[in-house]
Amino acid sequence: MAEKVDRMEVLEALLRAPLRITKVSRQAFGGRWQVADEVIVTHRFILLEAGTLDYTVEGRRVRLRAGELFFVPAWCRREWAATAKGCRLLWCEFSSGAVTVPPVLCRRKAGTEERRSLERLLKLFGEGETRERMLGCEGELKAGLARFWCAARAEGSEGGEARARHPEVARAVAWLERHYAEPDALEGFYRTVELSPNHFRLLFRRETGETVQAVLARLRLRRARYLVQETAMPMKRIAAETGFADPLYFSGQYRKFWGRAATEDRTGGGVA
Repeated sequence: MAEKVDRMEVLEALLRAPLRITKVSRQAFGGRWQVADEVIVTHRFILLEAGTLDYTVEGRRVRLRAGELFFVPAWCRREWAATAKGCRLLWCEFSSGAVTVPPVLCRRKAGTEERRSLERLLKLFGEGETRERMLGCEGELKAGLARFWCAARAEGSEGGEARARHPEVARAVAWLERHYAEPDALEGFYRTVELSPNHFRLLFRRETGETVQAVLARLRLRRARYLVQETAMPMKRIAAETGFADPLYFSGQYRKFWGRAATEDRTGGGVA
C-alpha cells in the first residue's frame, strides 16, 4: 500500500516533538549480509556511506547506493540485505513520542552538511549521556532532519516513487486515518462513500492492494502496539482506545498481526 507522505507536515511534527536518541553508530556489513523481516520500534535515519543494499519497507523494495541518506519510520515492517560487496552505514535510532510517520522509506542524496551533521552526532553521542550532550544531539538531529525532509522523496515501489492515488481512494484513506479508533468506523466509513460499494471496493483494492478492512485493522493494531510498548495502559483500555469492543477479539487480532501476544510485547519481548 503506497502511503502519501506530506514532507512538511512530517518535518513540522518532528521538530516540535522531543526526540529521544537511543543509538548512533557506524558499522560495515559483509557481502550478502541480511536483516530478517521485523517490526522496528524506533525511527532510523541512515547514511549509506559505501556499497549498495536492498531495503524493504512494508513489502516495497528499494535499491540504495553509496551516498544516499534515508529515513525508515518506527512501527513499520522492514528487512534489508547488502549486495555482494557489502556496505557501510552511519545511522541514528530515535523515538519521537506520539508523532507517527507513514510507513514508507524516504530518501535523498546526502549533501556535505548532512554528512557532517551525522558525524557530529556520532561524536557527541559517543562522549556520554549527560543532559548537555543529549540536548546537543537532539539539536544536531533536528537540523539534519530539517535538511533531509525539505528534499526527500517517498518510495512507493521498487525503483520509483509512490504514484498519486485516485482522489476517492485518497479521501477514503485519510478518513480511515482520522476515525480508525471508533468502534463503528467501518459502518461510518461506508456511509461516506459516494461510489457504489462494489465499484469502490474494486477501486480501493486496485489502488492500495488491500481491502478496507485490512487497512482499518493495520491502523488500529499499529496504534495498539505503540500503546502496549510505550504506556502502562491496561490491555482492556488499549482495546477500547483502538476501536476493539471485545478485549478477547483484540488479543487474538494482535497476536495474528504481530506474531506475538500483547503481553509479550509489554514484558520486554518486543522487536528492537
